Amino acid sequence: MKKVIKYNIAPAKGQAILNFNDRRFPDTVELFETNLVEEVRSKKPKQLNAESDLNPDFRNLLIHGDCLSACAYLKSKNIKVDLVYIDPPFASGANYSKKIFLRNGDAENIKNDDSSIGEEILYSDIWQKEDYLNWLYERLLAIREVMSAKSCIYVHLDWHIGHYVKILMDEIFGEENFINDIIWSYRSGGASKESSLPRKHDIIFLYSNNNNNEKEVVINSIMERQYLEKPFMGSKVDENGNYYVDTLLRDVMEGVICRVLEDGSLKEYNTRPVLNLSKERVEYNTQKPEGLIELLVDIATTKGMIVADLFNGSGTAVSVAASMDRKYIGCDIGINSIQTTRDRLVEDKADFDIIKVNDGVKLFRNPAQTTAKLFSLIDGFKTKTELQLGEFWDGGIVGKNGSYAPVKFIGLHERLTKELLDIILEEIYQLQDSSNEIEGIKIIYAHKDLEIDQEYVDKEIRRKRKTDLKVEVIDLNTILGSKSETLFTPDNADVEMVKDGAKYSVKINSYFSSYLKNKIDDYNAKPKKNDDLIDEENETGGGKKFTPIKLSKNGLELIESVQFDTTLREDGVWISNLDLEDKAGIKEKIKAKYVLNTNKFKMKIRNIAGDEIIIDSTAVK
Repeated sequence: MKKVIKYNIAPAKGQAILNFNDRRFPDTVELFETNLVEEVRSKKPKQLNAESDLNPDFRNLLIHGDCLSACAYLKSKNIKVDLVYIDPPFASGANYSKKIFLRNGDAENIKNDDSSIGEEILYSDIWQKEDYLNWLYERLLAIREVMSAKSCIYVHLDWHIGHYVKILMDEIFGEENFINDIIWSYRSGGASKESSLPRKHDIIFLYSNNNNNEKEVVINSIMERQYLEKPFMGSKVDENGNYYVDTLLRDVMEGVICRVLEDGSLKEYNTRPVLNLSKERVEYNTQKPEGLIELLVDIATTKGMIVADLFNGSGTAVSVAASMDRKYIGCDIGINSIQTTRDRLVEDKADFDIIKVNDGVKLFRNPAQTTAKLFSLIDGFKTKTELQLGEFWDGGIVGKNGSYAPVKFIGLHERLTKELLDIILEEIYQLQDSSNEIEGIKIIYAHKDLEIDQEYVDKEIRRKRKTDLKVEVIDLNTILGSKSETLFTPDNADVEMVKDGAKYSVKINSYFSSYLKNKIDDYNAKPKKNDDLIDEENETGGGKKFTPIKLSKNGLELIESVQFDTTLREDGVWISNLDLEDKAGIKEKIKAKYVLNTNKFKMKIRNIAGDEIIIDSTAVK
């Protein structure tokens, strides 16, 4: 006789359900105007032979703009890429930043971390999972549109969100086009915490774009064991006396993967993580090792193919692609990423163009810093924590009588659409019970669909009859008014020029940045001991007493780089005189004095936070 045992299944508590009602299915992408900002041409550029130069008319690109805007630009120019590598935000729930160091040439202070004046946020990685999946889904669709029929895509993620994105990839590229998920294991990272195991790997999904062109897709496989005709360093001998190397099984312990090339030689890829003391480190958080990217590019491309990284970050992918005789496209919304990558490519003597997407939003370095600064300019603004609002809201504006208006800010590179408005309205309906404290709702946007206006919002609220709260849709520029100009207070420099025989001597006497001065003042106002700080690699403190930062009288340690344009093209495109470029690493300082063959030039000075000013020679005393 059968016996039935009843039990109750608790409802799922997770956020991300891929068939959730608020999922968006975009079918268009906006195309904005672009400006050619800079052309970089090396005196001795690499030349591919005719057989390898598969795209002879293509110019390597750095695109300063959002991934969506970059894809729209590439599609409008009929540019197709052969390999995409993206290392997007991981939905890790954290802000990622970099330390800022004074350029005073004091290597000992750098070693002791005494020249750091704090950190700058590079990007925010704090999401609601549905928001993240919608955001990435839209970008993956756009990326697919600019991939060639023989192309592949790597998507680099980790445990936070990778399992959800795998399902999105199956939907967008097709389960049949899944090639593999690559596990990048590493020994570094935090120790295991109580009731957990250490997390020591990332996941890299590899898909082809179209399995109908399977023969055209380039996949240079790696065998776990490869046999050699003769012994090499690190090779072993099997039971039959044959020489071999284990390729995939060394990477975790040694951070090395080996491949046997066609000529029988052995190539090693250093896949160790980029730590503080790594030679290739460029002081950009989440930087990936060059050896890992080189291996991925070798697997999926041949010389002359176009490699694109549309979440460019530190620029490792395009830098590696350039060194491997591939064409390349790098795209990032943050100016720090474009600057870091530009300098890496210049050092590698690469040729490329930089273009800027004119999407109508002027950023203060990157979206995370811009958003934070925007809120600081809004009168009466308080955070969601201060107002005890849920995670959905960005904060609120407090009125004179103590009531407040919750604020939902549409991201700087998102649009207020009908679908998104429906999501926001559902959240607003849940605030109805708190309406005694709430005087209304404010939806602030930078971009919106044409049909979305105040009349449309009012009509939707009346139709659904779920709230009597007043909901306002407000343009970002309207709520900021004239205060938006305070976002961009330029630095200033005292520069002089003296004729020196047939040449001209240009000297920077002093430099001042109100932003960096305030940052140093804030740093000094919070005395602390170094044992309050955590070392990235050892997770230990130093125990040294806090030493306040003091600026020199001339302030030259605030300068990271100096460039000169002596070509002065009529269209305003910057052509840097590469012989005059002066870039100070964190252990160095700028020269501050330069000898030119002309008294007509433009001078670009970049500070240690990435802000730039351009000085015309006509303004130099």
